[in-house]
Amino acid sequence: MPSSIDTAARRVSPASLGAFPDLFIDYCTDFDAVADFYPGDWQSRTARRTAAESAAQRPADRDVLAETLLAQNERWGLDASTRSHIEALRDPASIAIVTGQQVGLFTGPLYTIYKTLTTLQLVEEWADQTGRPVVPVFWVEGEDHDFEEIAAAHVLHRNEVVPLSYAPDVEDNPGAVGRLALTDGIHDVVDQLDEALPPSDFKPAVMEHVRAAYRPGTRLEDAFAQLMRSFFADDGLVFINPDDARLKALSRPLFRREIESPQASAAQVGAASRALRDRGYHAQVTARPTNLFWLGDDSRRALDWEEHTFRLRGTDRTFSQSELLDHLDETPERFSPNVVLRPLMQDHLLPTAAYVAGPGEVSYFAQYGGVYEWAGLDMPLIHPRASVSLVEGKVQTVLDKYDLTVADFQTNLDPLFQNVVVDTMEVDVDALFSEALPQLHQTLNALKPEVEAVDRTLGASTEAARSAIMDEMESLKQKVVRAEKRQQDEVRAQLRKAHVNLRPAGTLQERMINVLYYLNKYSPALLNDLRHALQTDTSAHQVVEV
Repeated sequence: MPSSIDTAARRVSPASLGAFPDLFIDYCTDFDAVADFYPGDWQSRTARRTAAESAAQRPADRDVLAETLLAQNERWGLDASTRSHIEALRDPASIAIVTGQQVGLFTGPLYTIYKTLTTLQLVEEWADQTGRPVVPVFWVEGEDHDFEEIAAAHVLHRNEVVPLSYAPDVEDNPGAVGRLALTDGIHDVVDQLDEALPPSDFKPAVMEHVRAAYRPGTRLEDAFAQLMRSFFADDGLVFINPDDARLKALSRPLFRREIESPQASAAQVGAASRALRDRGYHAQVTARPTNLFWLGDDSRRALDWEEHTFRLRGTDRTFSQSELLDHLDETPERFSPNVVLRPLMQDHLLPTAAYVAGPGEVSYFAQYGGVYEWAGLDMPLIHPRASVSLVEGKVQTVLDKYDLTVADFQTNLDPLFQNVVVDTMEVDVDALFSEALPQLHQTLNALKPEVEAVDRTLGASTEAARSAIMDEMESLKQKVVRAEKRQQDEVRAQLRKAHVNLRPAGTLQERMINVLYYLNKYSPALLNDLRHALQTDTSAHQVVEV
């Protein structure tokens, strides 16, 4: 099948999009400016070899890790290439390129896919540069308790954004959302997706994968992993679900350190946050003692440190330090890391040499250097994921017509519309009539004495003629204005179409639109095409015509 991508990706400055924080922009384009917040230059071969050597020495128990991953991936469709990669993790020389994401409905926004594509691209690159076995790993984050954050997906239909929401009766804090079993209500959401996606040669296969994954009784995290697996079959992608007693048991040393020194990690994050603000950057996360949650059967609650006691947030339940350590020994699966400890758990378990991160993650890793030192871990290199805009032919036609680029489309369409209208309108109506009317008055003013010299009674007729001429001129002006408005309305409609596709709801396309819209329209082979079209130098936003 021919590629749906006809040209190589074009590169756009991330700063020009008005969508990324300064810290992320400098990380991508001027690393030296932020180097002291990170372990090394993500593009340096020397830094990569150093990170690989450190990562290879890290995992607590490679055999337990491998056995757990085999069991987990068996649930989602374990193929030969994934099995081979899992077995490779037993090799003490092997390393991992890791990414991850929350278990969003139908895999969530496009950035989940771009994270995965970047990870798969880097495997071969790192293998060549380090001479080591390299394994791609996807962290399936299902322990979060914010259900609304993962329960919606968005596709395009006739240049409108169509929201798809899965809304069963769920408590405000249902515990680990990944554990929730899909209800019969998922049928309605899948049917809405089916209705929103137009008929195509690829739709039957696409919908078959969706229906196979999202079935009543299936846990959200399993549905997510199964659908992701179908997108990347035979690529050897290894999925890991941290909500596993075996993995939590391996993580005891990290959790114990946090319980025994409940203010230490937060202090490290706080110091880095102040340093970032002093340099004019933002602090992405705010750490609180402690950075652990208690994972119950029906809720996930933060463990707050209060005067030598741990309190379960929102309840009266408390634990002494010794009680909490006893629980850690007996039921480690009851503990869940927050945004600070999650990457440390990941890198305690895995030989992570590089983590493929979105802009927010790149920002919060700048706060974590001291926490990694406190935990006795080396932070992996942080590689920005590919940031991408997919430009369909219908959108490219609009860009070409008005000589625009993707970067011209910002959060608000109005300024661009005004600029385009000024450039495209051939007539400035107000200026045209403002110039003509004084000339007419001047002519009539000069004519009136001559007329009155012939017959004084004709002065009134001259004024009547003036009034009639002004009325006709105003009528003509309104006709021109209506014609101009019709032209403006056409311009606005075309620009709005492009804006909805490129900046839906004002945000970047990659942050809202789901990949299924594009797979249905252009074939599931689009993912492989993108893998070859996108560059691993992700310092720029990449624009791909499809």
